[in-house]
Amino acid sequence: MRKLFPVLKIPTILRTYWSKLIGNEVQYSMEYRIFNAVSIFCAFGASLNAVINFALGLTFYGYIMLPLIGILLLGYYLSRHKNKLGTAVDIFAISFNLLCGATFFAVEGSSGVNLFTFIIIIFILAVVSPKKQFWIWIPLNFIFLATLLTIEYLHPELVKTIYVDRQQKLLDLSQTFFEVIIMIIVITMFMKKSYNREKTLASHRLIDLENSNETKNKLFSIIAHDLRAPISSIENYLLLLSQVEFSIEEKLEIEKNLLATTRYTSEMLHNILSWSNDQMNGVSANLKVISIYKTLHHTILLQKNIAQEKAIALNYKIEDGLTAVADPDMLQLIIRNLLNNAIKFSMPNGKIDFSAKLVDNKCLITIADDGIGINDELKPLIFSLKNKTTYGTNNEKGVGLGLKLTKAYVELQNGEIWFESKVNIGTIFYLSLNC
Repeated sequence: MRKLFPVLKIPTILRTYWSKLIGNEVQYSMEYRIFNAVSIFCAFGASLNAVINFALGLTFYGYIMLPLIGILLLGYYLSRHKNKLGTAVDIFAISFNLLCGATFFAVEGSSGVNLFTFIIIIFILAVVSPKKQFWIWIPLNFIFLATLLTIEYLHPELVKTIYVDRQQKLLDLSQTFFEVIIMIIVITMFMKKSYNREKTLASHRLIDLENSNETKNKLFSIIAHDLRAPISSIENYLLLLSQVEFSIEEKLEIEKNLLATTRYTSEMLHNILSWSNDQMNGVSANLKVISIYKTLHHTILLQKNIAQEKAIALNYKIEDGLTAVADPDMLQLIIRNLLNNAIKFSMPNGKIDFSAKLVDNKCLITIADDGIGINDELKPLIFSLKNKTTYGTNNEKGVGLGLKLTKAYVELQNGEIWFESKVNIGTIFYLSLNC
């Protein structure tokens, strides 16, 4: 019942049971759940009315409540278990209108309890009726009630009383009044809660959309600027080859620069394609127990060859038999990006240390360089696309998407990534994975 009265502290088991009774928020719409809750409360109210009527000596009206309880439970069954809300609403509307119409004049007409009952009937139908039925039952109820009031106005002698004294009438009116008020409050709270939930979801969706647009704009900026430049360089080189005679040394220097440019472009394209595929198709990690050495050995050797071109020593040490729960493809991309960055931002003749070992039942991978470091202004942005593209020690361009993709892949593997860095001293990246 906490779903309807959130101020009450009700044990979890009761909240779970109530959710099962009216249907959960995922499978059932608000209209279904309100109707199911109303059916339960009305059945309870009808049972209470039956007891009170019998206690007041109104035996006939006590017996009328009994089939009404059955009709309410039938409507609940159709809505909750058969997903036939429209049929349940029809049964509810017909039954209550017939009951109120048949007893309207017998219980003092507009001065009796049935006027309250008509109010709650119209309110419930307005909330739970499907669109087509709404425009049928709401006008019909108004017409029906207006007809009864007109008949009472023209023929007041038809109005009877079933109460033996004023106290009996007051008790019946009070009970019906409070039932109607409670029902209106309950439904209103239910609708308000659903509205607030939808409002929160819409707000989250808007934030996600804005972030997505920002990411796409950044990505297009990377593609437009960073991809066009290396292609233009290759085009210009080929054009010059056909027009200018270069010495062997000049050709080697140009080809060396083009190789670096092509390598950067290939790296960037790989990251862009990985990110784009994840955005379009969604991505999930294929987690399994892997050998760190077998998974990363080849990747490290490839990066070691690249490091040698800058006379950088890439040392690595992997603890014997070390394993982790990870996606091998994702882990290779992560390490490739981190080592690429370490190479780019290390000085020639520098050093990079890669280590992987077991620490506190976690696989801890560290990549330490003695490069230029990261200044304090960039540290909060390092894993986002807000980080500006930076140049390495040999004017190699950093790939703006790489670290964002790295962090996303680490989190998909239930891991953690963080770093320490001091300007002109170096940077250490830490990657922790479950074993």
